Amino acid sequence: ELFGILAMCLGTLVTGLGDLDFDVAGYAIALVAAGCQSLYLVLARRAQDEVKDLSHVDLLYYTAFYNCLIFFPLSVVEYPEIQKFLANDGEILRLLIFMVPYVLLGTLLNYATFWCTAANSPLATAVAGSAKGILSTIVGMVQFGAHLTMVGWLGLLGNTGGGLLYSLAHTRQRLRKSKEKNA
Repeated sequence: ELFGILAMCLGTLVTGLGDLDFDVAGYAIALVAAGCQSLYLVLARRAQDEVKDLSHVDLLYYTAFYNCLIFFPLSVVEYPEIQKFLANDGEILRLLIFMVPYVLLGTLLNYATFWCTAANSPLATAVAGSAKGILSTIVGMVQFGAHLTMVGWLGLLGNTGGGLLYSLAHTRQRLRKSKEKNA
């Protein structure tokens, strides 16, 4: 498992080095976001371990509630700007066209993330997230014209290989524990 995780980390680093659109500030923000997501998953799992009968759906509800406590005051501060923006012709319809799929996909993402964390571990959820990174890279290249050098492609391959190694090692470990338990 450890070798798979190290390969993923190294692959991610190499992919970044092979990014022709490399931006230090952008990568720094991405690292902060990744760290926050990791902490978020660990805390979610800890809450499920410590609070009896707390399901992933309950966790989703409480997370949404706490996010409202944080983002509602921020929205109030922005209200005059939002009002000015929505006063333009067609902006309300455009807002709905973009907001409805955005909210639905965000809800689905949070639901799947909490479900995965409840069924596995935060680490397994993060490893599965490497598949999201690969998909994001491909979509970024096709949709937005991002470019990778050969080094970037090798890093992406290393990241993918690390995820597969971790998954295989974790599956083997679970099977071994299952056999020991049944024996």
